[in-house]
Amino acid sequence: MSQADLVEVNAQPLPAPPTPELTPEVLELPAEQILEAIPQASPAPLAPPAAEPGLPLQFLNQLLQKLGAARLQSLADLLPAARLLLLAGLAGMALRLTGATLGAINEIPLLGGLLELVGLVAVLNFLARNAFKQQKRAELLERIRKLRNDLLA
Repeated sequence: MSQADLVEVNAQPLPAPPTPELTPEVLELPAEQILEAIPQASPAPLAPPAAEPGLPLQFLNQLLQKLGAARLQSLADLLPAARLLLLAGLAGMALRLTGATLGAINEIPLLGGLLELVGLVAVLNFLARNAFKQQKRAELLERIRKLRNDLLA
């Protein structure tokens, strides 16, 4: 592609943004409400939005606000919320501990790569035993269906 082709491609105008439709129902509204009634076109994001770091804190804040607004007849009414908060705290601690342990294992010079190799060998062994032959695949899928039905029932 020559530079002239690049200039020609770049010289093409961008498509016009979509214009909001002004329907008769929208035009009959008072002037203040017209802008609210017209759907605004949002620009397409350039990259997927990153997960907000404060999301668990927002959830916790909403939960505490709901607890503050609730009328409690006794302390037993608070027990389900306390159990939920305790489980969430324990899950967070378990995740932190697991992450720290895996980070420490990864820092040992050969152990991280060795464990990856062991995992790869285990996956290949599983596939060799269960996925290459049609009869074995059918048995594996049947076991998976049975486990799924047992767990969901």
